[in-house]
Amino acid sequence: MKKPQQATPEDLLEFSVSVIELYFRIEAVTQAAAGFASAGGEWGCLRTLIKEGPMTVPEMARTRPISRQHCQTMCNALEAQGLVEFVDNPKHKRSKLVRPTKKGRARFESMRKQFVDAAGVYSPFFTTGELSAATDVCRRARDMIQV
Repeated sequence: MKKPQQATPEDLLEFSVSVIELYFRIEAVTQAAAGFASAGGEWGCLRTLIKEGPMTVPEMARTRPISRQHCQTMCNALEAQGLVEFVDNPKHKRSKLVRPTKKGRARFESMRKQFVDAAGVYSPFFTTGELSAATDVCRRARDMIQV
């Protein structure tokens, strides 16, 4: 059995460009089908909070990675819409925790359902194994690339 050939930097560059191109296609499809691509920050913040639990703005910014200031602006906007709330942090007097509200969880679930409906058009063209392998590669690359 032949040993797999080691990827080159050019291979990783091509992979990265493909992921970026795919991201923008997905953004266009979700905007056309569900009208929320422009709310990607909203989706990402809510997803992080629902998946990981309440966290401070700096903690959330580090998971993205975006600046703390940008994350604070997004969280303030989400709070103004009633989608998140700032609550006392037992570990820190001044740094509040951000957590999704019931309305925020419902908004996230609505966005997720709209995306799943839009993705249903394309999912029959892939096998579970293909998507699982692609997801694993993307996550491995994300985790090893430090910003």
